[in-house]
Amino acid sequence: MDISAQSEGKSGALGSTRMIGLLGSLLALVLAVGLVLVIVNDYRSRMAAAERQSLALVTGAERLVEFELRNIDGALAGFAGYADRSSGPTSEDVEALRLAHAGGVMAGHAELESIALLSADGTPIFGTRSGASGIAEWGRSRDASKPQALRMGPLRKLVNGQWAVPLAMPLKDGGYVLARLNVSELQTIVGNLDTGREGVVTLFDTTGTILARSRDASKLIGTRWPQAVIEKNRAGEEASAVDGVVRVGAWRILSNYPLVLHAGLSKQEILRPWRWLVAVGSGLYLLYLAGFAYLLRMVTKSNRLQRALIGRIRESTENLRLAQKVGGTGSWTIIAGEEELQWSDNVSNIFGLPESRVSASRAEFYRMVHPEDRERLFALFRGAWEKRESFAAEYRIQRPDGVTRWLSTQGAVVPGRDKRLRMTGTLVDVTERMEAQARIADAERQFRLMFEQNPLPFWVFDIKTLRFLEVNRAALKQYGYTREEFLAMTILDIRPPETIEDVLLDVSAPRENFGLARSWIHQRKDGSRFEVKVYAANIEFMEMEARLILAEDVSERAAYERQLAYRASHDATTGLLTLDEFSQRLSDSASADEIYRVAYLELRGLDLITDTLGREASEGVLRIIAARLRLLCGDHGMAAHVPSNAFALALPAADTTAHSRLHSLTSEPVESADASHHLESWIGFADYPGDGSSASEVVRNAALAAHEARATSLPFAHYQASLAAKARDQLTLAGRVRHAIRDNEFELHFQIIRHAADGEPASLEALIRWPQLTGGFIPPAQFIPLCEDSGLIVPLGQWVLRRAAESHRLLSAADWGSLPIAVNVSTNQFVASDLVSDIAAVADEFSLRKGALHIELTESVVMNRPEQALATMHRLQKQGVCISIDDFGTGFSNMSYLRHLPLDSLKIDRSFVTDVDHDARNASICRALLSLGHSLGLEVIAEGVERVGQYEWLKEHGCDQVQGYLFGMPMPLDKVIETLNGADQRSWLGTGTVAGQRSGY
Repeated sequence: MDISAQSEGKSGALGSTRMIGLLGSLLALVLAVGLVLVIVNDYRSRMAAAERQSLALVTGAERLVEFELRNIDGALAGFAGYADRSSGPTSEDVEALRLAHAGGVMAGHAELESIALLSADGTPIFGTRSGASGIAEWGRSRDASKPQALRMGPLRKLVNGQWAVPLAMPLKDGGYVLARLNVSELQTIVGNLDTGREGVVTLFDTTGTILARSRDASKLIGTRWPQAVIEKNRAGEEASAVDGVVRVGAWRILSNYPLVLHAGLSKQEILRPWRWLVAVGSGLYLLYLAGFAYLLRMVTKSNRLQRALIGRIRESTENLRLAQKVGGTGSWTIIAGEEELQWSDNVSNIFGLPESRVSASRAEFYRMVHPEDRERLFALFRGAWEKRESFAAEYRIQRPDGVTRWLSTQGAVVPGRDKRLRMTGTLVDVTERMEAQARIADAERQFRLMFEQNPLPFWVFDIKTLRFLEVNRAALKQYGYTREEFLAMTILDIRPPETIEDVLLDVSAPRENFGLARSWIHQRKDGSRFEVKVYAANIEFMEMEARLILAEDVSERAAYERQLAYRASHDATTGLLTLDEFSQRLSDSASADEIYRVAYLELRGLDLITDTLGREASEGVLRIIAARLRLLCGDHGMAAHVPSNAFALALPAADTTAHSRLHSLTSEPVESADASHHLESWIGFADYPGDGSSASEVVRNAALAAHEARATSLPFAHYQASLAAKARDQLTLAGRVRHAIRDNEFELHFQIIRHAADGEPASLEALIRWPQLTGGFIPPAQFIPLCEDSGLIVPLGQWVLRRAAESHRLLSAADWGSLPIAVNVSTNQFVASDLVSDIAAVADEFSLRKGALHIELTESVVMNRPEQALATMHRLQKQGVCISIDDFGTGFSNMSYLRHLPLDSLKIDRSFVTDVDHDARNASICRALLSLGHSLGLEVIAEGVERVGQYEWLKEHGCDQVQGYLFGMPMPLDKVIETLNGADQRSWLGTGTVAGQRSGY
């Protein structure tokens, strides 16, 4: 390169460098200004948005607090109005009504701690004095123009450690209705507001005392905070005096109550995204500056390298010429229009000619070319002349000494310095390489024929790099890869990640032949896995240490074998072990120093689900329970399903909490698409080894313990040797019950229910009895549970219904047809049978009038499936069937359902009637039940009346009907008719007390 060209190159490079520097600097300035504007605007926007959000939070909290207080205001105002109408000296009835009214207010407002009534001089009229102190000061702290407006007193701490705000509602006569509002309700309101991680909502009274706070409420409630005393609503930024956190907040004075609300959002939390914006923006700007500096440096460096490169090219050209000479590569040239072929000195040695001969005619050259390659080479050269393109060829020559050599030539048609076209190129003797390739090709042909045509997947991989070297068509089809994809992978790419360590260990072991097979999991291109049996042998492939692999797909066979084994050992519905497999594994896993606790879980209610919702629903419930048990067992236990409503579990005996955890797990309701299912459960425990000679025997003994738990109404029981004999007795009794139903051995006895006011008969209750040859009776408590467990309760209930209808016809014939007969209906009979159709059928058969039969249901029957129960009860009501809730108060009644049920009466359980005349607690319960029943428009019947004192109390307090041994024992129908026809229907008044207890179904 001359000096002028070099100078021109230098000046051009310098100009381009300056231009890049100028443009980059201008862009940096523009980016800096834009970044600052974005950051400032974002800061202002976030602070303004935080202030608006704080105002929205305090406004929302104000609405929620005022809504809660207005509800309480209304409830107390209603009670105050009632108190005004009933002020003055009160009788016991007024006191009871006030108690009922107060109970209604408390039931509707769980946040109220108590309700009391004070006279104008502060004397308690109703309730306690708690909360009355200081009422002279704060009780009149509100606008006198609203005489019944709610007053709020100072926050107080109760005896139980909770905080409450006294509330007062003035009465017209100067007295007050007092109540205490539990601040936990206010805490729930502010605690549910979304304030972020460090935000806070606080509720104060007008003195600055904290009533509720969304953060640290347990520490701060009751403390006084001077910052909370404000004269007007405001918003802004301030630091908290409690935790020092700077917050953007708003203060709001409630317009209707002496309360102050504050809501604040953490400034640090608000600006956290803004700080990220500053950090990211600054980082990107610095990254730009660094990139710009780097670019400028690289451009400068590139200019220097370009100048140095020109010098090195000249040096490289000379070195290339020398290298070709040393490497024995020759060059040749043919000028267009000339017949002479010229070559370098080394070409003469390749052709077997004297070194002094460096040229030959075209015809002489073609004569040296092997006859089989001559036409191909001639056509190649002719095409290169015509198309002016490069070419490459491998061909043979026959030297004058008779030796055949393989030559490789590359060349092109190019113009020379004199503008004349010439064909020039290089020439290399490749005889040794071609002969080696021929040998390899022959061996490869034989190997590939066997390799490619094999129907099983074959491949070869390099032992050192694990890369595939060759695969056959069967492998491509099996694994889903193309040949190119396969050859670009290693054997680890077709193995799951968790098996890689085993694969590497296996590769390091030598393989002499295909005799040893091993099973592996392989992975296809689509991710699917399958099981293979691999045969391997070490070979040498392409001069590399390699391994030849044959992979046989055995997935279907292995899966079928596993499926057969799984089906034989697992329950198809739940996926748990079968009982036989469970016993076998328990026997195999137990050792001398380890004891297992076997639990037998028996469920009740699945048959009902099957009958009402179908087998699919009950199987879904089973699967949910099985999943819970599987989770409970974990890695150290096992579980089995015992068709169709039981499970067996084995847990280490060291787990002392197994009893409670298992009972808690099975007590939880099972939620499904159709309903929430509450299943009864009983659990029996037995130890293995210890409570039996074999695992199977221990499981049977645990089942006996479960039956004992069910019979004794306990959640669980432990196996004892005496249970076996008791179980045999129960089985014997169950067989006798079946025969008794078949042979019509049962009888109906009847107990008279009388009007409490005058003692006149009101109705009869049908009670089942099982007489024995010895003259006694088997108590219903012994055989009724057996009937429920065995499914015999439905036919037995239908028998009772039919006999009751037949008895009423006899009752009518004796001129007592106006007395209805009440029949107890079990849960299974009510839900699983068509009770409406059964009653209609017997009514038609025995020509009964409407209302001749009454139905008595327990609370559990109604609450188990309330929607279905409600529909059935409405259908019964249309037929004129009266419905009573039996044993009311002993179960759980949802009042929202109870008020909608088509009931006619409630029967107070005998446990509440006992000692009602001299036990204050029983008396209070009975008064409440009487009030509840009458408020719902229902007749109330008291059961278990055995003493005149009980009867007199019930009569005095408005009970409608009574029943018990005081009025007569259950008797056969003829004895009942004889009693009804007796001259003195009130002879029982002189009996005083009747011993014994009611026994019936």
